[in-house]
Amino acid sequence: MRIRVAMLGLRAPWGTEGGVEAAVGELAPRLAARGCDLTVYCRTHYNTLGEGFHNGVRLVNLETIYSKHLEAIVHTARAAPIAARTADVVHIHATGPSLMSWLPRLAGRATVVTLHGLDWQRGKWGLAARTVLRAGARSAATFPHRVIAVGAHLRDHYIDRYGVTPALIPNGVSAIRPQPLELGGVAGLTPRNYMLFVGRLVPEKGLERLFDAYAASGTKVPLIIVGGATHMEAYHERLLLRAPSGVRMVGPRYGRARDALLSHARAFILPSTLEGFPLAALEAMASGLPVLLSDIPPHQELLGGCQRPAGWLVGDDRWPQALQEVSDAGWARLAAMGGAGQAHVAAHYSWDQIADKTLDVYREALHVAWKTRG
Repeated sequence: MRIRVAMLGLRAPWGTEGGVEAAVGELAPRLAARGCDLTVYCRTHYNTLGEGFHNGVRLVNLETIYSKHLEAIVHTARAAPIAARTADVVHIHATGPSLMSWLPRLAGRATVVTLHGLDWQRGKWGLAARTVLRAGARSAATFPHRVIAVGAHLRDHYIDRYGVTPALIPNGVSAIRPQPLELGGVAGLTPRNYMLFVGRLVPEKGLERLFDAYAASGTKVPLIIVGGATHMEAYHERLLLRAPSGVRMVGPRYGRARDALLSHARAFILPSTLEGFPLAALEAMASGLPVLLSDIPPHQELLGGCQRPAGWLVGDDRWPQALQEVSDAGWARLAAMGGAGQAHVAAHYSWDQIADKTLDVYREALHVAWKTRG
């Protein structure tokens, strides 16, 4: 029996930034290949591929109100009733959109929510938005038939706070194929002579702290910042003013351009104060880069599983020294760390394994929904 699956809660699976978007872009085609009729409801502005079938996945556009506070919830509110009429499984991604998880549950559809992070803790939200996101977190613990957490710290939070035990299915990673450096579109770079950050430009990524540490470190190795700032234009301007000499903010990169910058960097830097499970760090490790990660639970989970050192967990006051250490390290040492990380993520974070586990959760949700209806 083919399972009809609708995915909600993201911008679009390809051609835009975001961990949820990247995860769905990898997961949805694999589920389609396993026999699911997969539909992703996209926010029209971000779906550069247009409606129709792409990679075996049907993309459907719905308009929304394009503002920081209303975009996700309005889009999900529009998509949820349609999905509840047409899908066997409605899979909602992220805390805010999970506010609408009651609707497919009420319609008798198997409902699944994936928790990608503790979103109310993100620095871009004010009091009202944090309150709504907390309500979304409670909805995710109340209405879905099954819940997925991408990290052990998220699973444990839901066990402790709500008495709900989510399935632990982390984000995955595909092999990063080396690309010529010139495809990265950043002039003046030389291989192994720049450090790289990739991610959305939002406060919880810790870039202001990183800029201060970079200036204090005395390193001469350039730091390349790849990412955009949707609905965060004022914050972007603040970063531009604060960036010290040697830091280059080059905007977002996708596909082969992003892979080119990953292929030739010296190390990958992620100083976040908050993460769900860091897809960008997984991609960096898959490309063979050593990583410098802030010392927070999801990063501890990622590096703690490695049999050999694959990078550094960096405390708040250690960033200048860590950046200088990476600058001074011989390439043989860095390459050995990168190889250890590459082997670790290949063994434990395969998207094919994750697709199989997700399909198991769908079957469980369908069984529970059927018993409830019966």
